[in-house]
Amino acid sequence: MASVVLSEAEKFYIVHGVQEDLRVDGRGCEDYRCAEVETDVVSNTSGSARVKLGHTDILVGVKAEMGTPKLEKPDEGYLEFFVDWLVC
Repeated sequence: MASVVLSEAEKFYIVHGVQEDLRVDGRGCEDYRCAEVETDVVSNTSGSARVKLGHTDILVGVKAEMGTPKLEKPDEGYLEFFVDWLVC
């Protein structure tokens, strides 16, 4: 496990932020960000979802299809996947 080294100023900032119930963005320690979840948002997929949490927006699409096994391995299947992402 990697260790994280914090300066005394960073430790002070974190501890006092917790004690004073304050986060950098102005929310309290127990305040949450609203989450929005939509499903079936991409028409050419087997399934898709969009999740918005604060200023974070995530779109996921999954495509699946049945195929025939390779001749040399008739009792085995295989899985292919591709990942694309866009940072805005």
